[in-house]
Amino acid sequence: MNSYVYFDYCALIVEALIIISLIIRKMTRGRVNRWALVLIADIVISTAADLAGHILENMGPGYTVWKYVTNALTLLGTTYTSVIFCGYLFAMIGIWYRVNENRVLAAIYNVPIIIITALVVVINPFTRIVYYIDDNGVYQRGPVFYVLYAIAYMYVVVSYTQIIRYRKQFTFRKMFSVFMVFGMMIFASIIQALNPDHYVQMYFTAASFLLMVFGIQSPEERMHGTTGLFSMNAFVNDINKYYALAAPIGVTMSVMTNYNTLIEMFGFFSVQNIIVDTAKRLEKWAKENRVDADLYYLGGGRFAVICDERYEDKHLKIAQEINAVLASEVEIGEMSVKVMNNVCFIACPKDIENPSFLLAFDERLESEAYSGELRYAEKLFDKKRFELRRDINRVIDRAFEEHLFTLHYQPVYSAKDNRFVRAEAFLRLNDPEFGQIRPDILISEAEKSNSIHAITAFVIEEVCKFISMSEFLLLGFEYIEINLSPAQCMWSDLLAVLLSTLRNYHVQPKNICFNITDVDSQESFNKMKDNVEALAQVGFVIFMDDFGAGIFEVERIAQMPLSGIKLERGFVKEGLRSDRSVVFEGSLRMIEDLGIDTVAVGVESEEMEKRLTELNCNYLQGYQYCRPLEKKELIRFILMR
Repeated sequence: MNSYVYFDYCALIVEALIIISLIIRKMTRGRVNRWALVLIADIVISTAADLAGHILENMGPGYTVWKYVTNALTLLGTTYTSVIFCGYLFAMIGIWYRVNENRVLAAIYNVPIIIITALVVVINPFTRIVYYIDDNGVYQRGPVFYVLYAIAYMYVVVSYTQIIRYRKQFTFRKMFSVFMVFGMMIFASIIQALNPDHYVQMYFTAASFLLMVFGIQSPEERMHGTTGLFSMNAFVNDINKYYALAAPIGVTMSVMTNYNTLIEMFGFFSVQNIIVDTAKRLEKWAKENRVDADLYYLGGGRFAVICDERYEDKHLKIAQEINAVLASEVEIGEMSVKVMNNVCFIACPKDIENPSFLLAFDERLESEAYSGELRYAEKLFDKKRFELRRDINRVIDRAFEEHLFTLHYQPVYSAKDNRFVRAEAFLRLNDPEFGQIRPDILISEAEKSNSIHAITAFVIEEVCKFISMSEFLLLGFEYIEINLSPAQCMWSDLLAVLLSTLRNYHVQPKNICFNITDVDSQESFNKMKDNVEALAQVGFVIFMDDFGAGIFEVERIAQMPLSGIKLERGFVKEGLRSDRSVVFEGSLRMIEDLGIDTVAVGVESEEMEKRLTELNCNYLQGYQYCRPLEKKELIRFILMR
């Protein structure tokens, strides 16, 4: 037996190891991985047929039919390798939908396959123009044998063309690996063409595929270790790929809104078990419904499912089914726990035309109150807000450079004293590009970009300028209220900046009140509490803001050096309804028993004013009295009353 036959044995061993590697590393899901499996199956069949053909040939004359069969399988397999690898690259690039939609492209890809099959299977048995078995039982090449090589090389050229065209999708390592795969396959075919007795083509093909598995099919880049789903890195790459191609895809995104709360209640590892269970349920759904979707775990209780163009007519239905799958309760110990998954359907690129906006959309979804119903990006997506988030540093820099920041003040009315006793400062920004920017959006985005502290310093200085004005004394205000977000409260330099600014404008700490809001985590609360206590010790007035909108406020009121509590406008509005008044009135009594002031925000009518005063709520604020005004307008409004 020719010693070169042992290359086929080695090739089979390598191919077996590759298959085991793909299965162990879970590289079996998705269109790209399926093409990889088809490719290795083709190589295994080709190698086995090639080996069988050589064994039969060494047995001498006879077994002619089996020799024709094994050599036909070998030729078809080796030729199809380039065809399948071309399809694999099309799937990796994401252009299969173009091949399917365009008849010309479909013909270019499929017609040569038909020609190959017809030549080897239909025409050759009668004409021997591709190959034949001579009288000695030895395989011989026919006159059109090299047509198969030419067709295979044609697919190589097409593949190289697409790789170069979409080269931005490939890292250097992947680009190098792809070129090496084809290079090794071409090199092996040339050797075997020049030396038919050197049976090295299958070995080089197997080696090239091994290179592809480790150079292109890199699980560490695409797989999430705990869940077995695709990772955040894979999601980012795939989204950018689909957007670059303008391919119509359906993205179903899920955010576990109570992720951090569950960790606090049950611990990290219990929540990880929930995540793994959720991943298994998604995999089971996809398998049972025969949906070839890409499933991703993005971390932090976030999942995503991408369905490509094959399911364009079913994208919405699939999203509805996923929402139903994620709505079920999970078991932790002996408890049934409700996992609050906000699920949203996004038709891309129609709903969100910018990939960077889509990749940040989970934060928008997380802010939505849980309802259990499927959400729709076309209703939730605010392009202006996402553009603002992208350009927030530029917007804030421009605001400081062009003096676009302003403060407005809304007075607080005392029903007992029948006058305005203080005012709350509101930051305003009217940007030439984005217009009037909502304060909550501005502050939340500024916190992420670390611009919040410069804004805090600006607000403090503007308030101190106002208090230092001679006209301020005529207003009879006790103090001016400044709203502080948790990030502002935890600023380590807050007290130093405050004291320095107060000295510059000769303002007393008692002239400033800080409205603080609660936080979810105990760790953040402790950090905030230390700063707030330091402010109170110096003499600043501290109010808790947005009471009625938080989770832990009631438990923490006694721990904070509070002089008052401001009731959130929605809580006030709902609390004055007859069927909701018990909780509201109980809250007022509790605050009164603590001996601190209560301020009702959002008072918009005489009826609300009357009802609140009947409940002994002395301090009232809202459009019933005055909208927020610039300081000159506020002075004029107060002095003319």
